Amino acid sequence: MTTFIFIAAAMAAIAATAVAFPLLRKRRSRLAGALAGVLVMAAAGGLYPLWSNWNWHAAIATKPAVSTQVLEMVAKLERHMKEAPDDLTGWILLGRSYLALERADDAIEAYGHAHRLDPNNVEVLLGLGEAMSVRAGGNVTPAAGELFEHALTLAPDNPKALLYSGFGAATRGDRAAARQRWIKLKGMHPPPEIDAMLNERIAELGTADLEQGAGPAVIAGAPGSAATAAAPGAGPAGAAVALATVHIQIAPALKSHLTGDVPLFVFAREQGGQGPPLAAKRLTSAALGSEVRLSSADSLIPGRSLVAGQKVSITARISFSGQPLPAAGDLYGELTYDVGRDGVRELIIDRISQ
Repeated sequence: MTTFIFIAAAMAAIAATAVAFPLLRKRRSRLAGALAGVLVMAAAGGLYPLWSNWNWHAAIATKPAVSTQVLEMVAKLERHMKEAPDDLTGWILLGRSYLALERADDAIEAYGHAHRLDPNNVEVLLGLGEAMSVRAGGNVTPAAGELFEHALTLAPDNPKALLYSGFGAATRGDRAAARQRWIKLKGMHPPPEIDAMLNERIAELGTADLEQGAGPAVIAGAPGSAATAAAPGAGPAGAAVALATVHIQIAPALKSHLTGDVPLFVFAREQGGQGPPLAAKRLTSAALGSEVRLSSADSLIPGRSLVAGQKVSITARISFSGQPLPAAGDLYGELTYDVGRDGVRELIIDRISQ
């Protein structure tokens, strides 16, 4: 996976050069140009760590501290934006800077300014949608999905738009569109690591829509095609994928209990089990209305994970205490799920913990 980071950084360096070079030619814009080069590469990984199955927390125990120089450059750019609020390039750069610093709320605000200045700017649409998805724990929210769709309409051959709008399509259940976009992206010959990730995601889409005669033709032999998957949830060679996917909603009667973005825990347990979950994710309430996938990559204990054919209980809990253990006043919902066989299931948060 380290190879991907270097490849992504190299690709980001090219993008950084395109942004920074014209800025560096002007004395007044040299701050923005230098910051572009540093921070575009700092955010090179983008959403990949959130949307891949690699255990990044285990691989990277601690994150390197952000240098004082970078923080000072961001502070200078913030002051510049107060003096030049109509500087579209500045807002875009500030939004990407905030994403690199993991300040998703600030990134959304910065990209929001840029969006108001130019609502049809593809980079702005993708950046704003990316920031919304990061804040939602790597899940594409409905609002982010609309931004990705708009970007794809404006730039149908943009690799990033194809990737992100594919995630958006998969989240809302349009597997045919997701498959079509990712296969198109594969045809652009991305780096091997990205290509492998796309193969995995296409396999997760299953073939139910193809068997019903829906969706576009797929590349023969591609994961997820009729040649390599025998049933919904099947992977290469027809092997069942230990995957559970739920579309999480909150009951209208409980919406008034939400007063901001709060932690959302989604986890799967053996039916009747009281021990540690087989798989779990910590998201935020911004992920409501989107699909959440649990797999063996979300296992908490080695050797204890989801298994295809297993019946489990999946719970989604909004925790006002911020802790994974249940507390009075938490909102939750649960259902029974057949791993590897059930498709996307609706999980409604409709109860209050006592």
